[in-house]
Amino acid sequence: MAHRIMCIDMDAFYVSVEQSFKPYLKKRPLAVGGKSERGVICTCSYEARKYGVHSGMSGVVAKDLCPELLFLPVNIQKYSKVSKNIFSLLSKMIPKLVVSSIDEAYADITDINMDTNQLIKKIKYVIKKYFDITCTIGVGPNKMTAKMATSVNKPNGYYIVEDNTAISFMDSFPLAKIWGVGASTLNKLAEYGIFSVQEIRDYGVENLENILGIYGKKLYNGVSGIYEEDEEVKLANKSISKATTFEYDISSKQELFEYLYTLSEKISHKLIDNLYVGKVITLTLKTYDFENKTYRKTMDKYFFSKDDIFNFAKLLFKEHNAGRVPLRLIGVGVAGLQQVDASYYNFNI
Repeated sequence: MAHRIMCIDMDAFYVSVEQSFKPYLKKRPLAVGGKSERGVICTCSYEARKYGVHSGMSGVVAKDLCPELLFLPVNIQKYSKVSKNIFSLLSKMIPKLVVSSIDEAYADITDINMDTNQLIKKIKYVIKKYFDITCTIGVGPNKMTAKMATSVNKPNGYYIVEDNTAISFMDSFPLAKIWGVGASTLNKLAEYGIFSVQEIRDYGVENLENILGIYGKKLYNGVSGIYEEDEEVKLANKSISKATTFEYDISSKQELFEYLYTLSEKISHKLIDNLYVGKVITLTLKTYDFENKTYRKTMDKYFFSKDDIFNFAKLLFKEHNAGRVPLRLIGVGVAGLQQVDASYYNFNI
């Protein structure tokens, strides 16, 4: 059966949230972050991007490129709250919605009995009406194709990749632009004479697995338009997870651990609200070169408190030397869920 996977990607999310609260800031060159002498820009408006300003850029350099650039302080709590509200509302429209980061979500819309174009327009209308924020939507036969489709008509656009055009669509991108293919993967592929998307398919799934492990199969399926149930979807009803996308590289372990603690606190609240405890801790990272890494560990006991979640996640972080390269995303999750009575929490604090 052919699948339809949708990627919903908020446009310049941090800036868009600020503009939704302060409409007078619209159509101005804006940057969130980067104001201090050594500050780095988290994200910027499309008006600023016309001058060459981009996320990860020094605020000093950005100001030179665009003297009229207005800097706004980062307010991650505000952005997280708006994100939660948006995706909570969308989940009522799209049952199989899985949030992957603060500004992005995926959904399997195969079973939704509505024309895809009409569904996209409805989603965009709802987000704009209730939050005054725009998004770009991509649809394709698998997650990777849907993600790549969001890059076609940004901002505030959409693009649908049909099954019979999925391969040619993916072939239109340079290998370095393929989602999840970072510098180390590019170097590894180059060792075997693979320099294009088509050459990935020509090399074959088994050979790719031999050099890239399980990611080799995911990459092959992704660029071939082959549907593969995503691990996040498989665990959607069996785990609770949260993630934060920084949109600029963070290498400070102290800063990363602060985000990790905030995420752990949110997960703990959700566990307790739904009367769950968990036994598996998961840590998700996206490195500076857009490589995704996920680590899992089964603990000796069930847990639910924010301190346990944070400490176990931090332990996993250290075990894998996860802070050796700058990160763009960090996420933590609890799996292996077990339903408990409310009294459980009182006796296990």
